[in-house]
Amino acid sequence: MTDAISQAAALRAAFDLIEESYEFMLAYAAQGRKREVEEGGGESQIRQYLKRFAAALGDLDAALGTGLGGPEGEAFARRFRDDVAVMRSVIGLLLARPSISSDMIDNTNGLIALRALLTDIFFVDQAVLPPR
Repeated sequence: MTDAISQAAALRAAFDLIEESYEFMLAYAAQGRKREVEEGGGESQIRQYLKRFAAALGDLDAALGTGLGGPEGEAFARRFRDDVAVMRSVIGLLLARPSISSDMIDNTNGLIALRALLTDIFFVDQAVLPPR
């Protein structure tokens, strides 16, 4: 497997986890929960999805370390890494809270930082990586 193919596979695996987490975040925001509910004595689903999101952001960061799209993509790759770093911070702030409400997630879903990250992902998937 070439480096470009392995990078594309790593990026797309991270993209899929982020999209799955985001979809759960949309559903959680609509539930109107004032406090998170732990599942069977363990972690709540929102916490589990946020941790998956954070792990996928770490994977994205690692995959972007090799560059993106050649020399013409350097400036975009830098911005993409910045967007990843901001979202890692946002997720970290949420996970540090003792309880995560639907309102917190709704406000997170509305952040320009999250929209920027998602748009970066869609652009890279469609315009930079080889077709699926």
